[in-house]
Amino acid sequence: MTASPNWSSNNVNDMLSIGDSLVRVARLMHEHTSKLELALEGKYGNDGADPRIRLLSDSLRVSSIADQELSNVSQKMQRMVTQTQGMGGQGGQGGLAATNGKAITNASSTDASHRELELTMSISNLTKERNEIETLYGIAQVLNSTLKFDEVLRRVMDQVIAVVNAERGFLMLVNPASDELEFTIARDKTAQPISEAAFNKISRSTVSRVIQTRQAVLADDAMSDVALQAQASILANKIRSILCAPLIVRGVCIGAVYVDSRINANLFSPKYLELLQAFCNQAAIAIDNARLFTRVNEDKQYMDNIFASIANGVVTTDANGYIKTFNAAASEILKLRSEQVVGKPYQEAFSVLPQLGLVELLQRSFTQYDPGKIVPPVPVDSEIAGRGPVNLNFYVTPLRDQEAYIGMALVIDDRTALKQAEAQAKTVRRIFERYVHPNVVQQLMQNPMAINLGGETKEISVIFADIRGFTRLSENSAPEDVMNLLNRYLKIMCEAVWEEEGTLTAFLGDALMAIFNAPLEQKNHAMRAVRAAWKMRLAIMEYQRTQPQETPVSFGIGVNTGLATVGNLGSQGRMQNYTAIGDVVNVASRMQNGVSDNMVLINESTYIQAYRFIETGQSFPMSVKNKSAPLNVRYLTGMK
Repeated sequence: MTASPNWSSNNVNDMLSIGDSLVRVARLMHEHTSKLELALEGKYGNDGADPRIRLLSDSLRVSSIADQELSNVSQKMQRMVTQTQGMGGQGGQGGLAATNGKAITNASSTDASHRELELTMSISNLTKERNEIETLYGIAQVLNSTLKFDEVLRRVMDQVIAVVNAERGFLMLVNPASDELEFTIARDKTAQPISEAAFNKISRSTVSRVIQTRQAVLADDAMSDVALQAQASILANKIRSILCAPLIVRGVCIGAVYVDSRINANLFSPKYLELLQAFCNQAAIAIDNARLFTRVNEDKQYMDNIFASIANGVVTTDANGYIKTFNAAASEILKLRSEQVVGKPYQEAFSVLPQLGLVELLQRSFTQYDPGKIVPPVPVDSEIAGRGPVNLNFYVTPLRDQEAYIGMALVIDDRTALKQAEAQAKTVRRIFERYVHPNVVQQLMQNPMAINLGGETKEISVIFADIRGFTRLSENSAPEDVMNLLNRYLKIMCEAVWEEEGTLTAFLGDALMAIFNAPLEQKNHAMRAVRAAWKMRLAIMEYQRTQPQETPVSFGIGVNTGLATVGNLGSQGRMQNYTAIGDVVNVASRMQNGVSDNMVLINESTYIQAYRFIETGQSFPMSVKNKSAPLNVRYLTGMK
């Protein structure tokens, strides 16, 4: 029996056509089954009693069986085609046993057909290899066209789905910190993103195995694959074809690419697996480069943020003296915009500020560079347009990459505000150290801005104290004795004021004036003023008791509370005194003039604020100059 060489070819073609038809029918059946599943599990899942729903359920069962059977038939057809192609030449050789000339002719014809078939197959294989190389080359171009991490991931996924004609694809990466597998991106065959929830509906154990073994996995029909049937996700989600390959770069597995189909079995051939592995080798490099680029950008952004937030000005140059960086602080200090200097030689950039000597300083640093020498700071007192007087310190440091010289760094320490604060603190000390307690002076110097030296209106408490009989004492005593006696009494009264952190504002011959609640705020200033006045009285009386040989003198003290204007008094540039002016001061002075010897008199405004801490006599009216109505005053008799 003889067989025509065309018999096998024709039958193969028929079987291929039948296989294609089966695939189309299987696809339609699978899609129909999926729709039925969604309907029964979702909208109609709770209507089992309805006979129409039961009919749908039966339809789903039949569709599922038919779906599985069609898949099995399709696989068998594929195997038959493969076997028939392999035996195409052997069937014809059985008829070559005859030795006549026709048999020899037939044999020669068959050999020629075989050689032609082999040549055709060889050309076809070369064409496929060329196409695969072109595909990989195109993929490499696409992947390497960007370094944005998210964009690289998107392109990787879209390319792999297109290359293997998958229904959907997932890309998982291993977290370098936790070594855990993390969902990264998922796409479908229409290049649309898939939600992260779908990640739980893939064969995760397949992905984990691929990452652990670093071996790709191909499943023609996962539903009937004995090795995969134990995986619940495959059965639950009816996954048919699976292709998964590791992403390996520099010997490290950084993740995996997974694609599948829930419609078609036998979708992926071994050739696709090879192509996917080659693709993943490129994708891994692209992903690693994008990761590195992102990390470098984040580090650069971090350094830029630090660089921008540094209070000192920072300027760097390259080895040729061209300015490379110029931070915001340098721009603010020197009043130069970044675009005016970056990319220019320092000689040109700083030529607009000759008064600072920057060009000469950097020139010396370039020409006299000594890697072992520490360059001391260079102080500069000058003026900058738009700022006025400045006090700056310049630090110049060489920049080295290992041992190679790569440029200079200029750090500008702006000490202008500090110098101004120091000058203001000196002014505060000069003004107040003679009048207030040293502790108060220290507080004022720590925060000079806490006071308004230019003058302000605020409530204060005022003490006026006067030594009586000073004129008579001056007539009967030597001048130096009078001065010494006066100083002793004034010292006693000053110490009482300082103990309550009051401010001495004036010495008026034999009298003194003190205020409270200025220059620093004192919430209980009225009570402090009354307590200071009482301490004055007790200290003077104790002094007189212990010094009976001295000429006895008497005194009077008045305390008043109210609004006054406080600040510096004197000509501009030669401030003479920190004092208070206003009606409250005048009234306190006139109260002191009318007080009985060795007594303290307080006004009603002071009593209202301090009555809980003091003891007084009965109030009485007191007429004073320039006041139409008498004052309501009291004598202080003690402290509670």
